[in-house]
Amino acid sequence: MIISNQQVNSIIKAYDVANNQKNRTVQATESVRRGDSLLLSPEARELQLIQSNIAQTPDVRTDLVAKIKDSIDKGEYQVTSEQVAHRMLVRSLVDRIVGG
Repeated sequence: MIISNQQVNSIIKAYDVANNQKNRTVQATESVRRGDSLLLSPEARELQLIQSNIAQTPDVRTDLVAKIKDSIDKGEYQVTSEQVAHRMLVRSLVDRIVGG
């Protein structure tokens, strides 16, 4: 088998290109080593804020409970059957939506 100068030059060029590509890969890897970053979308930031607010909100609104207890004790708390039925239906619908 005879190897010409042209073939040798082609191989040298091919390896040179491969070496350059390897160097580029190393540079890209080095840029990753600098540290990762995270950019949240506006929706994700809003969701994070909402979750934070929910976590800070107490499960029981003691001021409202105290006010209603006071009304009941004084005999001033009045609820109509329509209001009770409405709240029962709303609660049922919410349970179905949340429950799937």
